Amino acid sequence: MRLEDVSYSDPAMVYFATLCTNNKEKVFLNKTFAKLVVDSLMWSRDHSWFRIYAYCLMPNHLHLALSPVDDKHSLSESIGKFKSYTTSESWKLGFEGQLWQRSWYDHIARRDEDVLSICRYILENPVRATLVESCDKWPYSGMPDVLVL
Repeated sequence: MRLEDVSYSDPAMVYFATLCTNNKEKVFLNKTFAKLVVDSLMWSRDHSWFRIYAYCLMPNHLHLALSPVDDKHSLSESIGKFKSYTTSESWKLGFEGQLWQRSWYDHIARRDEDVLSICRYILENPVRATLVESCDKWPYSGMPDVLVL
């Protein structure tokens, strides 16, 4: 599922990633676990793993618009660490087995794309899924970093 000849280490690029739970199980309906995953995501951001322009944790997947902070750490490495940590935390809450699917889906923003539109798309995911009436009501989404175009 990885794009060929892409290092995922270019801080000038915006990457759109979707991480799906194993078997598309809706484990994030558990509010305690959903909060833990969002907190883990923010911890990763705060410790300079990546910049997060938009995120939305849905019942069985996570959408991200992000960039690496520098060219020393690839998103593949950072997302792998995030998935590993949240999996081990899920076991502490009584979940069993593999939390995430082995890989993740990605897309790199091209110059002719509207990155803000894609971020809006990410944030409006719970509205399209009829989980809330407006995206500002969904507690597991946000735009923590400023997107400079």
